[in-house]
Amino acid sequence: MRSFRLQLALRFALALLAIIVAVGAGSTLLLKVRLYHQLDRTLLTLAEVEAEAGASTTGPSFRFHEGVFLARSVHPLSELTRYAELRDERGVPVVRSANLGDRDLPLPAEAMQEAKRGSIGRVTHRFGGDRLRTVVYPLRLVAAQHAMHFLQVSAPLGPVDATVRGAAVLAIVLALMGAGVAFAGAWWFAGRATRPVAEIVAQAEAVEAGTLSARITAHAEVTEYRRLVTVLNAMLDRLDRAFQAQRRFVADASHELRSPLTVLKGDIDVALRRERGAEEYRRALESSREEVDRMSLLAENLLTLARADAGLPPDQLRPVDLEEVARRAAERSRGAALQAGLELRLASSPTRTRGDAGLLERAVGNLVENAVKYSPPGARIEVRCRSADGVAQVEVEDTGAGVAPEHAPHIFDRFYRGDPARSRGSGTGLGLPIARAIAEAHGGRLELVRAGPGALFRLSLPAAGPRS
Repeated sequence: MRSFRLQLALRFALALLAIIVAVGAGSTLLLKVRLYHQLDRTLLTLAEVEAEAGASTTGPSFRFHEGVFLARSVHPLSELTRYAELRDERGVPVVRSANLGDRDLPLPAEAMQEAKRGSIGRVTHRFGGDRLRTVVYPLRLVAAQHAMHFLQVSAPLGPVDATVRGAAVLAIVLALMGAGVAFAGAWWFAGRATRPVAEIVAQAEAVEAGTLSARITAHAEVTEYRRLVTVLNAMLDRLDRAFQAQRRFVADASHELRSPLTVLKGDIDVALRRERGAEEYRRALESSREEVDRMSLLAENLLTLARADAGLPPDQLRPVDLEEVARRAAERSRGAALQAGLELRLASSPTRTRGDAGLLERAVGNLVENAVKYSPPGARIEVRCRSADGVAQVEVEDTGAGVAPEHAPHIFDRFYRGDPARSRGSGTGLGLPIARAIAEAHGGRLELVRAGPGALFRLSLPAAGPRS
């Protein structure tokens, strides 16, 4: 695990180090070019002065102004030390400056060739253990009698190189110092910048299953941290709602299971208190079977909900004919509708989607069963199936009283029952929640379009082509 604080400090320090090194290298290179250029101008000026002074002389009678040349033995590596020689057309020395003694300066061929062409030759070379900067000046530029003479003026590069090295060392020292200061500053700044994160993490770690109602209150002065706190609190809100819903669901499921179990136990206890006749035992067993059927239905509904909540794997998605699904669901409830004195109609057109045909039939069947259960005698129930704009829809509409306004917001809540007096049968309060969960598992939705008079439910799913 890498520390964000350390990474930020290192990157900031390395970035600043790279900038300072680049600026230092560029400055050192520029300084070197400027010093070389300045030395060349000094040597050229000296050559011009000596050439003008000796223009009236020829050959060995040429004399240098020795005052401008300092002996190396007296001033070692002095930036004022200069050497000079007068050479003939073959490059042979004719006159030397006094500080050369009996030694001759090396004459680079490329500089001599440049001077013979009438230009000023400039070159860097070595003389003994020193590096020299040399200017070769053709004297014919000032006097015709010196047409075949060349003046060589040289200076040690030691002082210039020492200055350049000093500038480079200074740049390196400044770069290292700047990187160190930058690292310390970035470390301090990153510590202050990430302090709210530590507070947020500490408060988030303190939130447990039993304290989901707690919220993060860490102080964040910047927008990004405020957004982080907002997002985390919103996530905690969702988790809290989901936890409370799960808790209610478990409590309701336990209650729903306890009721038939209590009745079942009571019937068995009554039957076992004394000897009874065959008919009494038969009635007790039939009553017990009804409670077992209630528990079986509840268990089946809970399993369906769990399956829908878990989502549908892609390999379970198959082309489904919604028209056929709606027809089967309506036929399954037709007997109950006739028994209740209801008219059940089916108006559909070819409609296809992708999904689990069994689950979709369960969802549509729950809508139809719900309409049959809560519609008064003489009412009409219509099931419509159509596809438009890439959406496959199944609508279930009845002409009954509809859903009361106080019950409409809760009809999709699990284990919620509206008005038990309106129902012609027992139920678990899971029919509509199961239908909605199945719709959402298929990427669709189930909504109450109209509460009354006459309820209208619409199941919308992504449509699929006829050969999908």
